[in-house]
Amino acid sequence: MTARVFVYGTLKPGQHRWPALARFADGEQVDARVPGLLFDPGWGWPAAVFDPDHPEDVPGVVVAIEPDSIREALATLDDIEGVAAGLFERVLLDVGGAPCWAYHWPGPTAQFRRIPCWPPPGTG
Repeated sequence: MTARVFVYGTLKPGQHRWPALARFADGEQVDARVPGLLFDPGWGWPAAVFDPDHPEDVPGVVVAIEPDSIREALATLDDIEGVAAGLFERVLLDVGGAPCWAYHWPGPTAQFRRIPCWPPPGTG
């Protein structure tokens, strides 16, 4: 069974961390949206707060992962996203009717700027 990852920031195709995920990718990447909010903490990467009941969406990309590589891929992504340090949490979401791993910001967001997408409009 192919695993999938929903990415919305620096791991998206064309962004600077994409090569770390691309080596595990299996096939095409598909644009998707997940209910929740996207923030710019001001640290060079975004933070998403997923909420299935929220009326707004976080835009991103679903990347299929080669089945034989899923453990290594998730370990690599967990390291990038700071899961062990509690920076982000890896969560399983329903994206288009199928399970998909994603990285959720568990902390406060009051000081963050809400953004519609990553990179934020007007930043290049």
